[in-house]
Amino acid sequence: MTPAALRREGTGTRRDRFDRLALALVALLFLERLVFMLVIGPGENSGGDDVAYIRSGIVFARTGVISVWTDCPTALIMPGTTLVTGALSRLFGEGVAYLTAVKLLWMLLGSVSGWFLYRAARLYLPGGWALFAAAALLMPNRAWMDTIISTETPYTFFFLANLYVMLRLRWDRSMNSLLLYSLSFAGALLFRANIVVMPAFALLYLLLCRADGRAVLRWALTLCAVTALVLTPWAIRNYRVFDAFIPISYGAGNPTLKGTYQGSTAPSDETLDYESNVEAPIRERYAKYYDENGEFYNESYAQYVGAMTDRLKAAYRIRAWAGRDLKGFLRAYLWEKPTCMLSWIYYWGPWQAGILPFANLLSKLNFLTIVLGVPAAFLLKRKREILVFLLLIYVVNLYIIGMSYAVERYAALLMPLRYLAGAISLYLLCALPEYLRHRRQTE
Repeated sequence: MTPAALRREGTGTRRDRFDRLALALVALLFLERLVFMLVIGPGENSGGDDVAYIRSGIVFARTGVISVWTDCPTALIMPGTTLVTGALSRLFGEGVAYLTAVKLLWMLLGSVSGWFLYRAARLYLPGGWALFAAAALLMPNRAWMDTIISTETPYTFFFLANLYVMLRLRWDRSMNSLLLYSLSFAGALLFRANIVVMPAFALLYLLLCRADGRAVLRWALTLCAVTALVLTPWAIRNYRVFDAFIPISYGAGNPTLKGTYQGSTAPSDETLDYESNVEAPIRERYAKYYDENGEFYNESYAQYVGAMTDRLKAAYRIRAWAGRDLKGFLRAYLWEKPTCMLSWIYYWGPWQAGILPFANLLSKLNFLTIVLGVPAAFLLKRKREILVFLLLIYVVNLYIIGMSYAVERYAALLMPLRYLAGAISLYLLCALPEYLRHRRQTE
């Protein structure tokens, strides 16, 4: 790492002081989550996917089968959550001890995420401002998220680790950094497929940093090797179970289908011919999964074909919508769905009357700060590249989610990017008055 980069991260006593404060913040994040869990009870759940994930771990501990919602093998989800909850179920059983152990691990991951957010911010901001960025994870809705068993918490942990290492590649392209980048990518992929777009941003980042071709090739080969080691056993298992090549999961069809019902001019089911355009093609395309009576050979096939049906139905609805009302379709997918997630708070916990308005206000202030921070960055000629780059990652991912299903839970995955961009923007806005005074004095 270059001396300039070391200065950005902080060195000596000053660095140690901020690092100690960041560790104290991690401890505070964990304490907040622990209190939250104790108040609402270890058995509290959102009534959503967390119920299935808890059951999935128990089934895996009993049978070694990766499943969700049913006890049959599935590739509807990535295997990470089941593997972790299953291991804890083997250790702690199936009751309160099991639930508590899983939630403690989730709370730990959510708390340590603050460390990676701090380290990412520390690359571009003074220590105090980096702590401010990480302190955003103290928001009560974030604490609640880490006390329910969902994929968001472990995914955010690995995503922020991946983001930090990626930003660090500007100065440090050692083999250790390349391995850490690849491992954090693979770790995130084991829980959610959303991470698959991040290597494209990492490649862009390396090119913007004028990395030589050899360094880019080493990064790409390391990433491919680690990802292949992680995904190959999963793909082989899926081929044996479903007789189909499924390297990641087949779970994108359902949220994509739900997304076709969002929008002011979305087509109604009554106006569409699903039998000719969905049901008949599915029966023909996946005939090998049906017996002579037209029934599925097993429940795994039923779930798989159901997911493929959702995917085809979504594609049909999109074609029909765009064909009948292209303007309304584009308005929904390019404006209505992405913008509705900008200040949409994911929180289904207790005390919503107080927490939701507070969290929503902070989200809007964060958005306003970023809107003002971008012109400030160009006026000051400082932090322009990193701020635009972070916002590019955010906007592209926001539209990817909008292409599927615009919902507050998915929008929450992207908020750490805004916490970091918001801290950089506020730092620039605080520097703006001094810049304007100096400019007036020199004119």
